[in-house]
Amino acid sequence: MTEKTEINVLGCGSSFGVPLSHDIWGNCDKSNPKNQRTRPSILLKKAGKSILIDTSPDLRKQLIDNKIDNIDSVIYTHSHADHIHGINDLRAISLINKKKIPIYSDEITLNILKNSFSYLFTKDVKHGYEPILNSNKIETKFFEINGFKVEAIKQNHGNIDSLGFIFDEKIAYNLDVKFFYDKNYFDRIKGIECWFVGCLRYDEHPSHASYQEVIDWTQLVNANQTFLSHMTAHIDYETEYKKLSNNRVYPAYDGLKITI
Repeated sequence: MTEKTEINVLGCGSSFGVPLSHDIWGNCDKSNPKNQRTRPSILLKKAGKSILIDTSPDLRKQLIDNKIDNIDSVIYTHSHADHIHGINDLRAISLINKKKIPIYSDEITLNILKNSFSYLFTKDVKHGYEPILNSNKIETKFFEINGFKVEAIKQNHGNIDSLGFIFDEKIAYNLDVKFFYDKNYFDRIKGIECWFVGCLRYDEHPSHASYQEVIDWTQLVNANQTFLSHMTAHIDYETEYKKLSNNRVYPAYDGLKITI
């Protein structure tokens, strides 16, 4: 029997989150808790092992809210602050479980993490902190983490590249993306069980695809379930749910849990 995978969306907001500071909600109905969005991160769990995708600046709150007390590995999409600045919160996970946590990403992202958070990787002589992370460079398109078969997808994110991932041929995760270098990518994931795709806002952006581009992509992929993520306060949950759900496309929300 194929092992089921639990998906837990820890955060589905963009870099500002929703609401923004000063209690700014944009187009979002503040009375709907599904419009409260922390910065993007997601946890996959299978056969008792887990993979965290990105360490959002809101990671501590996300771990508490979702009652997560262990993480087996972390995989990074890219080095922007809204995807990495919660990395220090892995210290508590490491200390509680008395283990180092392996992290995975491309060379550029790993170098930035090691330069910015060196004390997590090597012993801090001044303060004596023990390192809590083991770094692993993603060097091949296909690899395995904790029993998950992973395919790395290089994608454009404006003036940098980011990574998307396909897990076990059934979950695709492509957030910060302007366009895909692989012209056959939509055919590659056509009919996939679950697709998470970045949908920042309605209008054009230099490093993210526009709303209409993303919706057109969802029609090409025709996944069993598609979830929009990395959403700003321009995008209201209920508005988009009513508009898209008949086509099995849904706005994600913090705390969303799926088993496939």
